[in-house]
Amino acid sequence: MNYDPEELISIVAELTDLYTKGESTSVTYEAAQHLMEAVLYCIHEAESMNANGLVPCQQADARSLYKAGFQEVVDKVERAKGKYKVLISSFSSYGNRNLNDTVLKAIPGFFELYSPRFSPQETIITMDYPTPVPVEGKTGIDAIEEYIDKIEAEQRFLAKFPPGYVEEILRSYTADYKDQFFNMSEIVFKCKTDPIE
Repeated sequence: MNYDPEELISIVAELTDLYTKGESTSVTYEAAQHLMEAVLYCIHEAESMNANGLVPCQQADARSLYKAGFQEVVDKVERAKGKYKVLISSFSSYGNRNLNDTVLKAIPGFFELYSPRFSPQETIITMDYPTPVPVEGKTGIDAIEEYIDKIEAEQRFLAKFPPGYVEEILRSYTADYKDQFFNMSEIVFKCKTDPIE
């Protein structure tokens, strides 16, 4: 949907004031562009929501959509943190360093550095561990939440095998599986010979 540029600039001006903590009314062109992207990301979030009480997008102004979208981003961060807690409650890297570092270092790093207010569009981490179906067309918390969901689904799949089975399959696939940047469930799925009970 198209919005009045003056309305968007007004929101960016308010963000700029927060960003500079009121010490300046000007920022670089790049910073202003980054803040405009933050505003548009939040508006897109509002437009994408199944609006619980939100005025339909055709009738809502940019400011209302921005506020609703920002709240949706904040809510998604909390929801993703909850999903992450579930993921790590029974997490196993099966000895693979890439999966271990991604789940135990990179994802917490995302939550530590992510700024829903100033950079909701930033994904921050590279999501090095490949999932069977990549996360595509999403950024920011949308990408991270889907990434957590996919890793958690893989963990549930791998947990169905007896202890030691996954490592045995991976070791037979390549002796240095601990240092590889591949998706483990794809290898286990291709190599499994016994049906899962």
